[in-house]
Amino acid sequence: GFEPSETAILEEFSRRWAEGRDRSVTVIRVSDDDEDYHRLGREMLSRFFTSTFVRDRSRTVSLEQRLSKRLSPEVLFTGFADRVGRTDTGRLFVVDYKTSKSEGDGSEFSEGLQAPLYAACILDHHDDDEALAGYHYLRHGTTTWQIIDRARAGQLVERFLELVREVEAAGDFPARPGVLCAWCGFNATCPSSQVPEGLSGGLRRAEEMGRGLF
Repeated sequence: GFEPSETAILEEFSRRWAEGRDRSVTVIRVSDDDEDYHRLGREMLSRFFTSTFVRDRSRTVSLEQRLSKRLSPEVLFTGFADRVGRTDTGRLFVVDYKTSKSEGDGSEFSEGLQAPLYAACILDHHDDDEALAGYHYLRHGTTTWQIIDRARAGQLVERFLELVREVEAAGDFPARPGVLCAWCGFNATCPSSQVPEGLSGGLRRAEEMGRGLF
């Protein structure tokens, strides 16, 4: 089969980067520019190629697979799995690729529910008794895995439904200003927004876009 080279992968990445870069893309940190992120993307791809890809003997079943699972008559869970595959020993797995600076801590509000719920969905389409759910952290070159059997899949569904019901029952949504305000598209109009000067690129961009809207 076709084996892409590291050079070809990096060239394709740079081509797509240039093609997709326009004024709608905002760099939030004022000390950075788009070339910093371009360079970081190339570094992550290079690290993935040399430390993971060339040693990977697994088989890809699907990429960017749309998943859905009816959790209740009113709730339909949907998502897109980055990669579904089978290991060289035939074990079913789903992996989500992360570009975050830090590795997740496994809690459900870090990244813990995403890949396991994808694995629960995948089990609906295969006869396997279990699937591996993983996160690969591209900045660190590490992968964390957990086993999702059918009993655990049922527990995950119930937990997700609990969270849905909590949201549906909520009647008040107080503002929770913080560092993430810098990435919010409403930060120029929200009276509670707090955007530090060092992250004000997003605020200035939101204000610029907002002039034509308000």
